Amino acid sequence: MLRIIFTKNPIVRDVCVASLSLWRNPTELSENFLVYQKADWILVFSREFEIDIILPTILDNWDPDRIYFPYLGRSVDLAHEIGDVILPNVFMSYVDQVAQIDPDSEEVNMPKIGAKFLEIYNEQKDYYVEDYGLSVWGMVTDKTPHDEKINTALMMTYEADIYLEESLDAAYEVTKGDLVPALILCGIVEGKKWKNESGTPEQMAVRNMLTTIRLTEADEE
Repeated sequence: MLRIIFTKNPIVRDVCVASLSLWRNPTELSENFLVYQKADWILVFSREFEIDIILPTILDNWDPDRIYFPYLGRSVDLAHEIGDVILPNVFMSYVDQVAQIDPDSEEVNMPKIGAKFLEIYNEQKDYYVEDYGLSVWGMVTDKTPHDEKINTALMMTYEADIYLEESLDAAYEVTKGDLVPALILCGIVEGKKWKNESGTPEQMAVRNMLTTIRLTEADEE
């Protein structure tokens, strides 16, 4: 199986390169992205362009069986630990233009924007694999500022499993499309600490996401 991992996050790139022993592929360089590869593992790192922009170029160069989109985020409750992996199927976006902080109570009033859904999972699973929590199906809220003042309001309003600062719009559109099978993976790097931590939160989350990739592919064999 030929798989492609696409990311704009240099930390995700570096951990994947080290964990998978990927090497730079100078023959496939583009002004829009860099390529790292080993056997059937390919990582595409884009400095600025989203996946929907460079997807045609990727499909022209390779014929991948699956594309993966890893993201790093935070949990604002105590239900999930650092290193846990969420495979979301419900997507909501924080809209800061309509969020208002009451100057007296400091409570944040946020409207709940309509959710988007992915119908790519046959069943919901919440289980522990090799000492980390993996949730198949889950809710993610993207475009959220990293502001401790609004964390409680985020938890009460969106009740999401993981919160991201980045936008998932492009990855969502590719994942729900039919050009190539795609999967969004979200790893928690801020939240409840796990007593058996090994490495940085980013290393833990990315390694667990790579294990999740292997598990999802093994389930399909």
